[in-house]
Amino acid sequence: MTLSAATPPDPVAPSSGDDPSVSVLIPSWRRPERLTACLQSLAAQSHPPNEVAVVWQGQDEATRDAAYDAASWFGPPTRLLILHHPIPGIVPAENLALEATRGDLVLLIDDDAVAPVDWVARHVERHRDPQVGAVGGPARNHFPDGTPYPIRENEPIGRLNCWGRVIGNMYDHPDTWRDRPPRLVDHLVGYNLSLKRTAFDRFEERLKPYWQLFELEVCLQVRARGLRVLFDFGNVVRHHPTNPTYAPGRNGDLNIKVVNPAHNLAFILAKHTQHPFDLLRRICWTFGVGTSSEPGVLALPWSIRRHGHPWTEMRLAAQIARARWEGWRAGRAARAAVTPLTDHSTPITKMDG
Repeated sequence: MTLSAATPPDPVAPSSGDDPSVSVLIPSWRRPERLTACLQSLAAQSHPPNEVAVVWQGQDEATRDAAYDAASWFGPPTRLLILHHPIPGIVPAENLALEATRGDLVLLIDDDAVAPVDWVARHVERHRDPQVGAVGGPARNHFPDGTPYPIRENEPIGRLNCWGRVIGNMYDHPDTWRDRPPRLVDHLVGYNLSLKRTAFDRFEERLKPYWQLFELEVCLQVRARGLRVLFDFGNVVRHHPTNPTYAPGRNGDLNIKVVNPAHNLAFILAKHTQHPFDLLRRICWTFGVGTSSEPGVLALPWSIRRHGHPWTEMRLAAQIARARWEGWRAGRAARAAVTPLTDHSTPITKMDG
């Protein structure tokens, strides 16, 4: 594991007034053109960050070169750090950047996202509330030709329900939703996320690649400290998703797309569920029901109807069951080192104003 800096690793420049210092973390993998656009948007912020840390991974030298080409765009108070992790992986890369930076606020953005000019400023403003530990916002997704994805008005947003089902719906909202007041949620998404450094320890590396749901896990760390997780409808990034891991359907590597996420959710639920009744309820849902994408026993017919290939789906369901069992055991073991301060199974309510 190596570390280099496009500018000397001097102490983080002091923030103006009472503003916290800000570090932006960007793991990047084989998208140099998208990374360039992302860095351009960060260099144009109305509230410049103190640090921008780009992590290039493996042998992806094109990404490294794109980061170095952008070094001249940043000057005081911002320094650009260019870091290298030898093994590709979003969570190890995030943790490398976390260890190399020192900002009071840690902001995450995907390398294929473009931030609005007030992106940092809005995150900083929401964090002025000492009871807020994490802040996120939506994305407006675009196809490769620049056409936006269809509008979605799905709700609820950012919930982990009492059964352990994760509900996102944090993207492609109508423009009118930007005027909504911020809302308390259970979890956020890593393409547009900020955390007080004191509100969590580090990103959970015991999850399996492609580390799906690491944002849920870190938000539960925040809530375990008695702090709020806030969704800001008005702070929208422009996103150009290209990762096939998140594409629906049964194409591609199903271990990465389906089996590992099932492990990860079981791990997170086992690690963070506190109340015995919620624990029992989540065991029943996780192993007995599941979803059409990651079926348990009861959802298996639904999965077969949706995807076809009954024998393939039954074999996949068996793999999912094993992965969930392993994840659950690992999560309960991890919980032995965790002392929750609050029960984040408690339902949340919409924030006023």
